[in-house]
Amino acid sequence: MRTLKIFGWLSHFLWASMLILCIFFGMLVYSEFINEDQTTWFISFFGREVPIEDNKGYVKVFMIICYIIYLLYFYAVTLFNLCVRKFESRIFFDLKIIKRFRRIGLIFITNYIIVFLLGKFFVIHSEKNFHESTNFSKVILNELEAPLGGLIIGFFFLVLSQVFKEAKKQKEENIELKQENELTI
Repeated sequence: MRTLKIFGWLSHFLWASMLILCIFFGMLVYSEFINEDQTTWFISFFGREVPIEDNKGYVKVFMIICYIIYLLYFYAVTLFNLCVRKFESRIFFDLKIIKRFRRIGLIFITNYIIVFLLGKFFVIHSEKNFHESTNFSKVILNELEAPLGGLIIGFFFLVLSQVFKEAKKQKEENIELKQENELTI
């Protein structure tokens, strides 16, 4: 029980820190909307260089997609936090927990695929004469993705969801067997 309390506290701390970062990241996205200085940037979409006059639109689309990805991660942590609260209350085999774990798994898998595709579609450098330090899109996408981590975590939560579902089913079967045994005596 003590471990669950500590884990619950850590889960709440993660949620609160992600909320603060969500606000910070939102201000960063907003600043890109009012920033007019993307004319010196190099942007490539599907391997083709984007004309300078279209840079701002592509940067906006990229930043909005990244913000949505972050919000989905925040939603997944919120769902996980709700599961931990149920665990703290000694409720383990609840249908809500199973559904939340499934959603968390799907969110991580979806985010992994989106980040992977964004990395293939977009290349954004903050200067025309670019080198590794100016690769804006790579820096952002590396922060949103741990190599294969999102995919593995997604599959983990899907498997965990199925395990809880099977455990709940087995628990219900055991209760029915126990009731039948009591009736036969």
